[in-house]
Amino acid sequence: MDRIDMVGRAAEISELSQSLAKFVADNNQSEPTFEWGMPDIMRENALGSDLNAIATRTKLMGLLDEFRDLLTEPAVNLSQENRSACLSTYPICRLGFANHVPKEGISVQDLAVKVNLDVSIVRRIMCHATTYHIFFQSELDYFVHTASSRLLVESEGMRNWLMMGVGETLPATHRIPEILQKYGYSEEPEHSSWSVNNSTKLPVFTALNEMPERGIVFFKAMEWHSQLPGFSPQHLIEHFPFQEEKTTTIVDVGGGFGHVAQALAMHDPKVKCVVQDLSESVTGGEQRLPEELKDRVTFQAHDFFQEQPVKGADVYLLRHVLHDWSNKYSRNILRALIPALKSGAKILINDRIIPGFREASYLEERESRDYDLFMFTLTNAQERTLVDWTDLLRDTDPRMKLTRVTRPKKSFLAIMEVTWEE
Repeated sequence: MDRIDMVGRAAEISELSQSLAKFVADNNQSEPTFEWGMPDIMRENALGSDLNAIATRTKLMGLLDEFRDLLTEPAVNLSQENRSACLSTYPICRLGFANHVPKEGISVQDLAVKVNLDVSIVRRIMCHATTYHIFFQSELDYFVHTASSRLLVESEGMRNWLMMGVGETLPATHRIPEILQKYGYSEEPEHSSWSVNNSTKLPVFTALNEMPERGIVFFKAMEWHSQLPGFSPQHLIEHFPFQEEKTTTIVDVGGGFGHVAQALAMHDPKVKCVVQDLSESVTGGEQRLPEELKDRVTFQAHDFFQEQPVKGADVYLLRHVLHDWSNKYSRNILRALIPALKSGAKILINDRIIPGFREASYLEERESRDYDLFMFTLTNAQERTLVDWTDLLRDTDPRMKLTRVTRPKKSFLAIMEVTWEE
């Protein structure tokens, strides 16, 4: 548990800091600043990122996080409500504070006028945010942007993501004990903490379709998140089981507007794709499909809980689908494929794998575990370890054999190749 003393920990932090600073300088990039954030070479979601720089940064962050917690009273460590940036970032985002702060900054008095609120509460909210480096108070009652606050101005997706996380997910997590006492370990999506918190008997996605204002924010946030570089289809393309000598027929199950199918088809002219989703997504996908791909990418309305209508395809792709569903419903989705599977067919599961025991840094595991409990909160679903995935396939049908697992370095999603063996 305590593998190193304070002096040894500080020495390791110093060594890593010097190494990272040298790496950044050698690549003619600037060191991180609160004003402008990190250079691309250190950012996981940047196209110009470097794996060595990211690995060093991650290790350094872990040591610093451990050191901070080590020097924090246990009672304070347990009192996360007292260490939460969202206490101020949520009202800042919801009420549009950041959009009223110009490049040169603004006085709290002028900001209060622009947002039509009492100056004292605006001051309190802004001062709280500065303690998390979201805005900087350059002089008394005068605030300027940092990299984080500037992002709230520049990125609608970031604003929606914050609104969804803090406005929808976080309040619902408080109901987890209640739903466990009421339903036990239910796998039904309508028994989720989110559904209980919103006094509905509907699953979250169905309910939000009936709440237009909230639904738009939620679904736009999800769309923005899915477009981060860590979700790029390029990671899938580089490890996809294309057939060299003949056409590869792919069914993209739950493929939305078909952006992944389009990427696969553009990469390999021998690929043919059928994108399946609900009718509204199919219509949107057909409207967005480039003319030059219309002979190789088609759309089909399909409920993936029903029997798969496209028989004998080479690959059935489930990209970021099963994490939305509990094991009960994930098994049903997989079993619906069985009547269509020919011997040797591939089911490609492109989804997150939670690191196993000591497989990765605890910060990496923490991120996956956070997402796991968020999925539990929203839909009674889950993220899965490799053991969880193996068990899911075995319990679905023993003829589904996990034959290859690839974890691209810069991807949020692993690629699990499942072979149907009759």
